Amino acid sequence: MAEYSRTEYDFNSRITLNDTTTDTDKFILTKRENFFDTVAQNTEEPRATDAGIIDYGTQFGKGTFIVPVTLYSSGFDEMAQLVQNYKEAFNPDLLEADSTYGVDAGGGGYHPLKWTETVGSTSRDFMVYLKSLETPKVSQESLAGTIRVSELKMKARDPRRYLQTASTLTGAGTANNAGTYPTPLTITITASGATSTSLQITNSTRSETIYVTTALSSGQVLTLNTRTHSCQLGSTERRDYLGGNTEWMQLDPGNNTLAITNGTNATVGFSWYSAWPL
Repeated sequence: MAEYSRTEYDFNSRITLNDTTTDTDKFILTKRENFFDTVAQNTEEPRATDAGIIDYGTQFGKGTFIVPVTLYSSGFDEMAQLVQNYKEAFNPDLLEADSTYGVDAGGGGYHPLKWTETVGSTSRDFMVYLKSLETPKVSQESLAGTIRVSELKMKARDPRRYLQTASTLTGAGTANNAGTYPTPLTITITASGATSTSLQITNSTRSETIYVTTALSSGQVLTLNTRTHSCQLGSTERRDYLGGNTEWMQLDPGNNTLAITNGTNATVGFSWYSAWPL
């Protein structure tokens, strides 16, 4: 049946939707062919990048969408277990308490949803970061009790679907975003001695520059996340290490030329995920 050959969506190994083979006695199917049928026009706006602009983050209602699902089982005990697993997987409190993607870990409760998409002869492993807005409610579909229906109320972190594997570059060079949508970077600066107070990291393709105006000492590591506008020395936020004219660069689709100026005693590493729009 076509209904049983849909794309499998793995929600951070908590539960997999449309998986009818791992456990044939109980599984959950999405009611629409594409998980993201409604999210494309309702994702969050990209964060502000101009110097001096204060970003207050998410606006209410942005990035939210609903996915109807059907729960199937071969018996009452199997259905009870399936409902429990389903509710635990999408419980917002548990998602926000997660040690890797939770609030305290800096993930905001957004977990990766992973799937494989094939167009023609090209197959790509994608992921998007989502969180559940509420513990899903489950209703009985039939008197038999082995078919239940529910709705997932989800929120997308940003309007991108990313490759699951990161690309990396050490030092100046060409960074390729294989997707069709601008993507942020993580930049790691490791000091082998005293660094310059005028270290500059530039994406010449977009004419964007990050200015590191405080010297690092040997062994210190400064990590920049251009999506969240974070600058951490070790695990401590230190935005004061950056010049006020810093631009939180992204990578355009295709090749981007990254340059490093005044990089004495600094090893600069870049990592990013190629991105496509949802």
